[in-house]
Amino acid sequence: ASEQLLGNNIEAYENTIPSMLSDRLRNPKFSGPENPQTGIAAEWEPAGNGMGNFVCRLVPGQYLSGREAQLINNFSQHGWAGLLQAGVHVRAGEEFEVEMWARAMDKPIEVVVELKMPGCSVDVKDKGKMMVNQAHWSRYTCHIKSPGTCDRTAFLISIPGDSRLVIDQIHLRPAGHGNVAPALIDSFDKFPCPVLRFPGGCETCTYHWEHGIGPVHLRPVCDDPVFKYKTYYEFGTDEYLELCAAKNIRPLITLNSTTATPEDGAARAAYVRAWYVARKLKVPAADFLVGNENYGSWELGHMTGEMYVSQLQAFVPGIRKAYPEARIMAIGEWDSYGQREEYKTPWRATVIEKAADLFDILAVTRYAGSGDNLPLDKSMESVANAVADKEADLRKQADTIRTAKLDKRMAIVEWNYWTRASHNDHAGFYEPNDIRHCLFSAGHINAFCRMGEILEVTNFYALVNTMGSIHIHDGQVQLSDLVKVFNLYADALPGTVLALENSAPQLTDKAKTIDANFIRKGSTTYGFLINMSATEAADVTLEGLGTIAAATGLSAKDILQPVEAFTVKTAGATVTVPPRTIVRVTKK
Repeated sequence: ASEQLLGNNIEAYENTIPSMLSDRLRNPKFSGPENPQTGIAAEWEPAGNGMGNFVCRLVPGQYLSGREAQLINNFSQHGWAGLLQAGVHVRAGEEFEVEMWARAMDKPIEVVVELKMPGCSVDVKDKGKMMVNQAHWSRYTCHIKSPGTCDRTAFLISIPGDSRLVIDQIHLRPAGHGNVAPALIDSFDKFPCPVLRFPGGCETCTYHWEHGIGPVHLRPVCDDPVFKYKTYYEFGTDEYLELCAAKNIRPLITLNSTTATPEDGAARAAYVRAWYVARKLKVPAADFLVGNENYGSWELGHMTGEMYVSQLQAFVPGIRKAYPEARIMAIGEWDSYGQREEYKTPWRATVIEKAADLFDILAVTRYAGSGDNLPLDKSMESVANAVADKEADLRKQADTIRTAKLDKRMAIVEWNYWTRASHNDHAGFYEPNDIRHCLFSAGHINAFCRMGEILEVTNFYALVNTMGSIHIHDGQVQLSDLVKVFNLYADALPGTVLALENSAPQLTDKAKTIDANFIRKGSTTYGFLINMSATEAADVTLEGLGTIAAATGLSAKDILQPVEAFTVKTAGATVTVPPRTIVRVTKK
């Protein structure tokens, strides 16, 4: 069983990329459309009580970073005018660098920026000033301090009377911080992430990688026709590769095979390889997945299996030539779902029959879920059945590869458990990651390990925010309970999975009460025991393994309660596994 069974995804989703950055401002590049009443970009509004003495326009085409620019025209003789963004979160003692790309019209302009809390006046010395004295796009900076801790702070931009200013973008970052939040980068030392997929799922079909390289201030904000949000490129290919190199992560890159071309795919592969070569780093055996869920009618690049074979024939030779070390992943779903049931056509069989020479790995996505308001016993049964169903499905997929006598591997590029997340939930596509999710994840990892001879890589969906195992907001990272599950397995992988007889009683027609998996790594044997029962503890005797040296567990009192470590009771070769728990035992 490979350590790559503990992989993750980062999708370029609406609430993912912005949260990974140091910037505290929303829509810092003034992406349109403008408010028809104010002429101001979303997330921004006029400072003061009205706009009697100034006008604003969001001007398409007048840009530096590739979209629009915000014009502020203060035509009063003496009064100040400007914009503000409310709801900025700051903490006491923080010092910020303000970075602005702007140009002056008519004459030089002194721009004042400040942080203002409700009911507090701002001292003159705490305001920042920038003299915009160029008619072309130029970078200006200043430093300001937080007046305290508040998530309702307003960030103000002011210009004097009789002046016109055009702003392409403005950023508010903690002083000394780079583009990507340092807390996010540091968090990768706290959980296993041997392989990281980017840019994720459905967003892939309109993701243009070339927007995510080079200077960050030149990268555009683009419309997202998939989820009808925005696509951000401030964390792009360059930042992704820097993260992979710094944290010894294997890249898994999903190629746009819908609104891009085979030449674009080859160019992306060449860029990634050249990135490593230029830094005198070993070129990794990176994975390149052609497309995403193109078998699904929900995907903008929906197609038949025959069309996908043609696509592999067009994309793969260029990728192989540009990146000889690459591992090519092809989509391996059973069928292509038509707009109507009668339009369903074979996919997996077609790819295996007609394109087996073009790929190394067949990849699928596998989700499960249940209602969020089931009784505890029904929730546990649902989790146990979901794990059993997915393992049976994976074994069926493996059989198709073996039957065809192919020297190929399998991958699951997305997996998770849904109870409440939704694209329009106004909660950032949030899953609670409670004990159900932890038991489901542990059960899945057990199943993955048991198929380790053919299952090469699996990627949890997703790492950051969107159904995420970690959450980051305003530069602060919070590790979810799922991280505890992944850390429980990290020491055991890679390792040899042992043959095992499991005589535990049935919980359902499909699943046993205890799910068990044992892995030998070096001189240590690790055992993972999952009690799917809602109410009954189990005394589990481990025959043939000797005395238990150590044991640790994870449990929760109820659904939506925090998952915590607990002390596990052992006696010789017997371990007590409480209900709704994951236990790891070790023996030297």
